[in-house]
Amino acid sequence: MNLVDAFLASGWEIIFCSSSKKNQYSENLSELGIRTEQVQFNDSSFDAFVSKESPDFVIFDRFLTEEQFGWRIQQFSPDSVRIIDTIDLHFLRREREKHLKAGMSLTDLAVCNFNLSTNDAYREIAAIYRSDCSLIISDFEIALLVERLKVPENLLFLSRFHYTEANPSPPFEERKNFAMIGNFRHAPNTDALHWLKNEIWPKIQRQLPFAQVHVYGAYPTKEIMNLTDSKTGFYVKGTAENQFETLRQYRINLAPLRFGAGIKGKITDGWWTGTPAISTSIGAEGMFEDLPWGGEISNDPHDFAMKAINLYQKKDAWEKCQTQGKAIIQRFYSNEPHSANLIKKLEAIRQNLAQTRGENFIGGMLNHHLHKSTKYFSLWIESKNSLKSPS
Repeated sequence: MNLVDAFLASGWEIIFCSSSKKNQYSENLSELGIRTEQVQFNDSSFDAFVSKESPDFVIFDRFLTEEQFGWRIQQFSPDSVRIIDTIDLHFLRREREKHLKAGMSLTDLAVCNFNLSTNDAYREIAAIYRSDCSLIISDFEIALLVERLKVPENLLFLSRFHYTEANPSPPFEERKNFAMIGNFRHAPNTDALHWLKNEIWPKIQRQLPFAQVHVYGAYPTKEIMNLTDSKTGFYVKGTAENQFETLRQYRINLAPLRFGAGIKGKITDGWWTGTPAISTSIGAEGMFEDLPWGGEISNDPHDFAMKAINLYQKKDAWEKCQTQGKAIIQRFYSNEPHSANLIKKLEAIRQNLAQTRGENFIGGMLNHHLHKSTKYFSLWIESKNSLKSPS
């Protein structure tokens, strides 16, 4: 929605295409004047559609979407600027999860002390090369791509979350309890929930027996909901109707993430509402550069709990962390400059598209050869599906 807002503010016409069906949580895009189109995987009807529309820009929601539709855009709307919104580096998150399960420390996970030459990395970085620009949400990930994996920096653009100026937030005295928030279809959040439940919260609860932690997130399973334990003040609440209004009620925002990538919207949402965050090195990665962190950082469950207890009880320390969080939002996540810089970057690519592609030899080579695998696999599936249809 940050991207949508930026494009609308620049007067762009937006067509939102998805293979997913709308549900009760879908944004009402039509109210914003945005046209929506239902598209199908492995179906040549998309070819005629994109050829007719001939968009100036096509933005893929993560590299998997580029794999599915990128070759069709290249063939049927070749002058469209192709952009990937990476969200985070999926290969990095998956490798961290694998090595966490193998026993690697959070410190080594944070500095990527492991091999990155994996199938996931090959696929994601190939998609980045095939595209004209990839939006990277974290300066840490840009450094990883450029310095360690030698991706040309001109193919990347730092595009963080965007926030408007925050409203006044409730003071220390009007807040109580701890919150954790995150979609439970996202593996790092489910892992963080169990780490909190089993190793961190018991330590907090012993020192603060009347405090509670309220856990929010979409798509909780029955197993997750059953983690609620009123005796220990541990409550799984399920979906938060409005994350900002929810976080404004709490004194501390807990984000005990042991693996993941990108930057953490749960933390920036908290800062925007004036709620300090306790997180790990991975949770804090790429989010605050040289500014003081808006809360506390710890990779050890006992130390994590002690820092949470201390911040919960000490008003002066809490207010200092609240101020630091708001300063990070103002400096790195302010809406207007980021939106303007994004539009300027994309327009520059469009105006110099031939040069951009001419300088990206590896991307041209991958589009010529490796993309054929996904193209012909897609055509094979479409042909196979047609055989199943009644004649």
